[in-house]
Parts: sequence; structure tokens; C-alpha cells
Amino acid sequence: MKKKKQRRFGLGGFISVTVLLISAVALLISYISIFISPSKFWPPLFFGLYYIPIALWNLFLLIIAIIRMKKRLLIPLVALLPSLFFFDMFVKVGNEVPDEEREGICIVTYNVGRYSLSKNGKSKKETIVEIRDYLELFKADIICLQEVKVQYKDSLIEIPDYPYIHSHFFDGTGSSFGNVILSKFPIRGGGKLTFKNSTNLAIWADLLIDRGIVRIYNCHLESYSISFTSIVKRLFNKDTFSDEFISLHGHLKESNIKRAEQVDHVVNSISECSLKTIVCGDFNDTPMSYTYHQLQKDHKDCFVEAGKGFGATYSKLWPALRLDYILIPEEYRTTYHKIERVPFSDHYPVLTQIILD
Repeated sequence: MKKKKQRRFGLGGFISVTVLLISAVALLISYISIFISPSKFWPPLFFGLYYIPIALWNLFLLIIAIIRMKKRLLIPLVALLPSLFFFDMFVKVGNEVPDEEREGICIVTYNVGRYSLSKNGKSKKETIVEIRDYLELFKADIICLQEVKVQYKDSLIEIPDYPYIHSHFFDGTGSSFGNVILSKFPIRGGGKLTFKNSTNLAIWADLLIDRGIVRIYNCHLESYSISFTSIVKRLFNKDTFSDEFISLHGHLKESNIKRAEQVDHVVNSISECSLKTIVCGDFNDTPMSYTYHQLQKDHKDCFVEAGKGFGATYSKLWPALRLDYILIPEEYRTTYHKIERVPFSDHYPVLTQIILD
């Protein structure tokens, strides 16, 4: 009888397994990163930031292993399994509810980019009119705006006229900018959460809705303060690639650390509040982040509940970046959710309908 030849685990096999293991570990770290504050330990944040390309790379390795009928496919397969729990935070498959069936309270959150980021090449005055007319079409009950620019402090002539308004502005050169909450419900109280060495902030208002008080937070957290378009161009310059790569990630590290501290401040405020809380705004972070998972505690993500298609809200890297959110208490229901791809800012407005059960 002929003896079966034993397969040798050569250099090629060793390299293959090493690549699979390193890729799997990188993906596992990206899962863990959502629980680690960058202000306390920052290295994992980059794995969360690059979650999508890391997951796609592991998926590619899995497909190759399946084609080659290798038992090593278990490595990327096991690594990818937890992604099933994160997938719907980025993409949702479902059907939008027809307009005539929409019900409940309508909430809109929108970063208007100080009216200076229109993709139509319009002036600030023209963009203000476009945004105002557009928002009035929603007939929303509550509108949360970030990066609102006004010519005079506490002057709201450039945004829709709602009966109840709460805002906070930082003084700039010849104008002011900040966050605004517009409401058709009476405001029974309000406040602000400002952050050290930052013009980002969160404001809150206590709204009288159906004989009960609900607090809504309108957040604009620390941004990357970088142009993604210019970064791509600079990174593709072979002569300066290494310097640009190091500089970029140093900047990302600092902004994430600041944002984590801001998030903790907002979460402390929420935990001290005895009211039901709705949290919305421009978080400037992806769903695979410490930011999102801290703010999402005890809340439901309206996109996950009733969204459709890609959840991305940042126009310049669509469909890669989801930065804007509406989070509601576990007891509430979402009946409709839509991300409006309009050209008035670098962010897209997010609209949702909720029922306070």
C-alpha cells in the first residue's frame, strides 16, 4: 500500500496564515475600539476609523480561501462574524414608508456649514435662502442645526421662523456661529455644554410634548478640521507621502482625544437628567467609534430602526462616512427615516418621524 504524502507547511503557508491572523486581529481590535476612550488609550481608535477597509480586506481573504478550498477560511470567517451586528449601522435594506403613511413627530438635524459649502457655487446669501426654503418643506416639529452663521449675535433672521428657539453662538469676525434648536413645541428650559479650547458645543432644550417634558440635545462635536479632498491629493504625492501620512494621523489622534472628552461631558449631562432624552447632531465620528457607542447607550438609532440604503451623511466621501445621527429613547418608535442628498452643505440633512410611546 502506498503511503499518503504528508503536506508540508512551507514558507508560503506560513506567510498566508500570518497575513490572515494579522488581518483578523486588526478587525477584532476595531470591534474593541468602540469601548475604549481615545483620551485614555488612543491606538485602537485608528482600527475603528479604518473598520470598513479592514472588514473588506478580511472579506477578500475569505473569498480567496473559499476558492482555494483552504481550511484557513475559518480565520477570516470567525473574524467577520461580529460584523453582522455592525452592518446595519452603515447600510440598511428595506422599504421606505410612503409619505401618506408617515406619522408622529418630525425631527430634522442638519449641519449647514455656515452657509459657505454649497456644491452649487452659490453665495452665502443664496445658500441661506435655499436652506430656509428647503427646511420649510419638511414642516418639521423640531429642527436642530449646527454651524449656523448669523450676522449679529442672537439674530435668527437667516433661519426658519419657528415660535420657540434655543441657541448659543460664538463670536466670530463680523458674525457669530453656533447651534440652534427650532421647535413648534414650547421650550420649558435650556442650556449649553461648551468644551475647553473648542468652538464645538452641545445645546439642550426641554420641550413640552403631549403634556410631558422631553429633553433634546443638539451636538456638534470636535471635527477633524481637515479637507479630505486635499488629503487624498497630498497622500498620492510620492515625494511627501510619508510626512503627510504621519501628519494626518497625528491630527486625527488629537481630534479624537478632544472629541472623547467632549462625549464624556455630554454623557454625564444625559445621565444626570431625569427626563427622556433625544440626542442628535453632527457627532463627527463613525458608528465604529467610542463617540457613537457612548451616546447611543439607552437609545435607539433611528437609521438602524427605519433607514434604507447607505447611512452616509458626509457628501464628500459618500457612501463612506456617516457622521450625523438622531438617537431616541428605547421606549420611542421610529416610523420613518431619510437622509436627504441635497447640495447645500458638505453634510446631508437627516429626517426622522418618531412616536413617543
